[in-house]
Amino acid sequence: MLNNTIPLTGQIETVQQAKEFLLGITAEGYQKVLKPHFSSSAGAHMRHILDHYLALKDGIASGVVNYNKRNRHSNVESCITTALSMWAEIELWLEEVSELDADLPISIICETSVNETQNTQTQSTLARELVFVSSHAIHHFSLLGVINSLLGNGSLSGFGVAPSTASYLRKQA
Repeated sequence: MLNNTIPLTGQIETVQQAKEFLLGITAEGYQKVLKPHFSSSAGAHMRHILDHYLALKDGIASGVVNYNKRNRHSNVESCITTALSMWAEIELWLEEVSELDADLPISIICETSVNETQNTQTQSTLARELVFVSSHAIHHFSLLGVINSLLGNGSLSGFGVAPSTASYLRKQA
């Protein structure tokens, strides 16, 4: 069933998965770069995910979300406690933002070229961008799941699995 409300349940599930991952990894594992398979740590991936949520959160007031704004090398990359705190803030914000109009118009700025600086500005809505940041998080969760595996840790159930894939798998069972 499709509706035009803020998808809060899925958003909170994403936050809970992030917290569960953070509670199950060591500080050393969180900061380790597993070359040659990865060029960044689990912490850098987590910071990148949070940067997208923060860009959306910060952009709602002005109506312009700039996904190029990053907090590279922040404490979120190196400190699990800081990352957990940021996710707690995001969870509270999601509960507040769920009261807003899902069709709230938002202008999005992001780079679209690897070979040159090329910013694109396009129109979107709050609901669509919430779906985007959650989907983006899940994509990175799948990479974090691989990092976790390479560190010798167990896998988290459903971690990094797209909701549509989970629905497909339920139908197959």
